[in-house]
Amino acid sequence: MTRVVIAGAGFAGLASALFLARRGHSVTLIERDAAPPDGTPADDLADWAHPGAPQARQSHALLGRARRVLVDEAPDVVAALLSRGVREIPVVVGAGFLDGERMLLSRRLVAEAELRRIVARESGVRLLAGEAVIGLQVSRAEDVPVVTGAQLLSGAVVVADLVVDASGRRSGLSDWFARARLESPVDERQDCGFFYLTRYYRVRPGCETPVSKIPASTSLDYATVFALGADNDTFSLTVTLSVNDPYRKALRDPAVFEAFLQAVPHSAPWIRAGEPISDISMMSRIENRRRRLTTGTGPIVGGIVAVGDAALHTNPTLGRGISMGLLHAQHLAEVAHLATDDPVGFAERFSNWTDEHLGIWYDTQVAADANALERLAAGLLRTRVAAAADASARFATAAFLCAQHDEVVGIAVAKIVHLFASPREAFADPRVVSRVTEFLSSGVSLERPIDVPSRAAFELLASRSGSTPAPIVGLGSASARYDD
Repeated sequence: MTRVVIAGAGFAGLASALFLARRGHSVTLIERDAAPPDGTPADDLADWAHPGAPQARQSHALLGRARRVLVDEAPDVVAALLSRGVREIPVVVGAGFLDGERMLLSRRLVAEAELRRIVARESGVRLLAGEAVIGLQVSRAEDVPVVTGAQLLSGAVVVADLVVDASGRRSGLSDWFARARLESPVDERQDCGFFYLTRYYRVRPGCETPVSKIPASTSLDYATVFALGADNDTFSLTVTLSVNDPYRKALRDPAVFEAFLQAVPHSAPWIRAGEPISDISMMSRIENRRRRLTTGTGPIVGGIVAVGDAALHTNPTLGRGISMGLLHAQHLAEVAHLATDDPVGFAERFSNWTDEHLGIWYDTQVAADANALERLAAGLLRTRVAAAADASARFATAAFLCAQHDEVVGIAVAKIVHLFASPREAFADPRVVSRVTEFLSSGVSLERPIDVPSRAAFELLASRSGSTPAPIVGLGSASARYDD
């Protein structure tokens, strides 16, 4: 049995605690935010203050691989989520269907609240709400320091064989290391240069929910628009704009927000089917960040690992965050029994596994967001970036287009989108290579369709909000921040 302290009860922390406890480990779960209220899913949204998860009111989904982890580790959780109104839909991308796999659609707070209630009742888990990890207890008896416990906001110290940072995007790990006089974690960051505006809707009486598709977005030269179903006949609509867009304030006007979404073919059916049930929520400071607790010479410290967003997080565009967190939690539970005998080696092996199995999704998101930033910068000038000339990028673009009508390619792309296979693995199939190559040789255009609405039409629409266009600051750079 390993004594584990987990900092943070978001999805990654909750799943880690549950999976570990069910393998016989002793878990203390520390969470600053209060427990969700008992009641209906509407109460979860209205009455649960969850400031520790700044993205909580944005669009979310549990991809096919995330549901598979829950089915394998805790099928009772899946049943509880479905009884709470969470929706299951098949894993489909274009013509590709993954037999036996499904994904879960839910507002984040509804699903997370139910998971937290289950974990709070779990034997082997001690959940301390209203507490926070503020530092580490460290032994320096060996060449490499080893964490032996966590210092709490209350002044208490919880002794542990393994401390797990699952405190998300706002992880305090760097501060913990500084207070313990440890070398700083190695951070890699990419500012994405855009922000999110999201509103939730309920399906109008007599209307049907439009079909949710993954990927759930469509790209315009100057924006990206998302439409995704959720629990209990609800759905979300999201718009991303550049932090440098002079009309960046306009879409915070509900009338302009909905008029714009009505003008975009991808979101128009959703607007017609729904009535708003929330304000427009903004999320800024979007970044991709990877944090390693090892350097080129080995681990900085033993006895501690990071999981989920605390280890590596990507912008929410492809909905990978929860799914990556659950994969991380599953692996942690599988190997945690090895942490006691070799805390330094365990930290190094866990870091290597993270790079090998989750790093690919971070790397591909960084590449995609670099392209997105270039696209948005050009879109502000009413120009567009040409389709990628690089052979691998052209192949990937063609594969996603080909997947719309080719079942073999569609299955390969579905495996990638839902994290069942990396692009390298999925595109290693000779049948996929042959079909995509043939598709490319047919002369099909890889350029995106012409924007509807155009940038000029968007600016005309946005100007009706009555807000004065803000200046364009640092065009083409992600350095500007949208905080107003």
